[in-house]
Amino acid sequence: MRYFAVLLFTLFSISVFAQEKNIKGIVYSELSYAPESKANIVNLNSLKVAQTETDGSFTILASVNDTLHISSEGFRSLKIKVTNDWYKEGKMNIYIKDLSTVLDEVVINTLKLTGILSVDTKLIALADYPYYRDFSATGFSTSYNSGLNPINGIYNAMKRNSRETKKINQIRKEVELIEVMKKKYDREMVSALLNISKEDIVKMLQRCNHSERFIYTANDYQIFTAVNECYDNYKLGK
Repeated sequence: MRYFAVLLFTLFSISVFAQEKNIKGIVYSELSYAPESKANIVNLNSLKVAQTETDGSFTILASVNDTLHISSEGFRSLKIKVTNDWYKEGKMNIYIKDLSTVLDEVVINTLKLTGILSVDTKLIALADYPYYRDFSATGFSTSYNSGLNPINGIYNAMKRNSRETKKINQIRKEVELIEVMKKKYDREMVSALLNISKEDIVKMLQRCNHSERFIYTANDYQIFTAVNECYDNYKLGK
């Protein structure tokens, strides 16, 4: 009987510990050490959303081992796990990397790859978006429509069990999260929520015949919806 009571107490303690509670953090620029206001915080497990105040502080519901996605315009997005120490102390200082640089002059030409490695590697360094190779000058033709399906690998990476499907359906019901996604255009949050790279997002939408204009100008919620429709259609063999 005594051992049974100990077991019940242990299970109860674990259950209480696993519950969510409000934790706090302050987001700073790693470069200037200044607090970063209006940074978006998303709990990728519970899908709860928060935003930093003018002093960089935020409060969000979380459990131990939850992953928070932190993003702000001009900064590199960051994923950070809620540790036991953070959960117990209730607060944490977080530093995000500033992506801004100062350039005297920038000249960007239309990217057209030649198939010559020494030339293309220099051109690729200037590219902001995925590209197609132009092999016309070398006698080779592009393989994009040669029967290779770039979705195959992405499909395998996104195979959804019941838990993942439940999460996708939950995202569609989270009004606060949707409103944040509608204001973002960097694909960082979509990539984090779906756990696929931004490059794979582009490949999937290209294969599903979305226009380049849509791929690069739609907001993150539109992209999220399009990727899921593309995945579902591919899964059904449409």
